[in-house]
Amino acid sequence: NAPVLNHPRIEVVNGDLLDAQAVSAFVAGCEAVVHAAARISIDSANDPLVRPVNVDGTRHIVEACMKHGVRRLVHFSSIHRFQALPLDRPLDESRPRVGDDGAVYDRTKADADELVLHAVREQGLNAVVLCPTAVIGPNDHGPSLLGKAIVDIHQGRIPVLVPGGYDLVDVRDVCASAVAALESGAPGSLYLLAGRYCSIKDLAALIGEVSGKRVPTRTLPFSLLRALLPLLRLQARLLRQTPLFTQESLDALEHGHADIRSDKAQAELGHRIRPLRETIADTLGWFGEKGILK
Repeated sequence: NAPVLNHPRIEVVNGDLLDAQAVSAFVAGCEAVVHAAARISIDSANDPLVRPVNVDGTRHIVEACMKHGVRRLVHFSSIHRFQALPLDRPLDESRPRVGDDGAVYDRTKADADELVLHAVREQGLNAVVLCPTAVIGPNDHGPSLLGKAIVDIHQGRIPVLVPGGYDLVDVRDVCASAVAALESGAPGSLYLLAGRYCSIKDLAALIGEVSGKRVPTRTLPFSLLRALLPLLRLQARLLRQTPLFTQESLDALEHGHADIRSDKAQAELGHRIRPLRETIADTLGWFGEKGILK
């Protein structure tokens, strides 16, 4: 739905990832495919589309790429495909995949990766897997969950903050690495695309610093937030909205890794990690241009 797709060199084709024939028809004639579609959810245990879209959709992409002899598949995975713990050791591509006790979304991303990597090993598919952390930046037309959080903090809609934090990567740096991956990187390689770790409190402070707005500074403990989850779920159900936060999102923030390494992507794909302040300034600037901020 992004207006940026209205470009003379871009052809927009409507289709359904769950329709194998439609995917095959779309891939036919393509030299390369970047598979960036996924069902992202902070309540994935209650979202019936997460597994079909993330796993079956990827299977259809892989099958179509093999059928039509696509030269290169760049498959987007996620930092969530890795085990979060332990937090006291650097997290790189050698970290094991998430276990059976992981969130449904996390497991679907790891399962989808296995489909791609199996096709590389057994069928000769030329593919690489990109694993970005939490992606933010301008041109967030949705907006995304993180984009909405940035807007809500700026607009004063969030009186208190959630503890913890996460690694944030600029969408432009992710896209540049994806373009590089069309030509670079050995088939079957995983690449972590990290940015910079930032606590939610520091993120709010940075939003305030860049915009000159007053932002919240107090945080509530995880124990209190978890006690509020049933009430928030009921509120969201009545309003037909996604809960403000869930067990899944709280776990992600509590276990947000502060030392995620992108050395491999930097060496082989030229992955860049720009200053977080630049990302926040450009993101707020873009939201302002679109009339989303007041």
